[in-house]
Amino acid sequence: MTVNPAGAVATVSPSLPNGPQPRRRTGSPDIHPTPQELALRLATDPAAVGRARRATTGALRGWGVPDATADDIVLMVDELVTNAIEHATGPVWLRLRLRRGRCVICKVGDGCQEAPRLRHSDPDAENGRGLFLVAALADAFGARVTATGKVIWFRRRVRDDRIPAPRTTSPIDY
Repeated sequence: MTVNPAGAVATVSPSLPNGPQPRRRTGSPDIHPTPQELALRLATDPAAVGRARRATTGALRGWGVPDATADDIVLMVDELVTNAIEHATGPVWLRLRLRRGRCVICKVGDGCQEAPRLRHSDPDAENGRGLFLVAALADAFGARVTATGKVIWFRRRVRDDRIPAPRTTSPIDY
């Protein structure tokens, strides 16, 4: 162990004469091997939708997601969480994950085992278009029935290789 003039402590690995050398990280510094993640348990009341929107907006901003893409993701999260609270039973949860600094994966779970269906709404109807919005804005989406309910998910690319990924120190956890 060494102490630098500023008082910081650094651990120095002894070099092994004929043994393996310490591995160096290679590859792009913009690719993060540890995904950034947001996880929320939500109450089953309408106020939880606003909490999900605020937390999602904060996480996306912290990850450096471009504003136009972040707005689309927040809208999709709003739709899925609203559907879970209005139509499902049991606990509702939200998980967002920044994968390799290039795409966001969102999962919303609830206690209802009935899979959602895209349905055509009357032009004058005030609701019923949420899943169509998700289908239009996401790169991929789907639903999976589990033993305790269901998970609805989507994936959205947030940047291409030319835009560097953000440098954050730790995942956001609520």
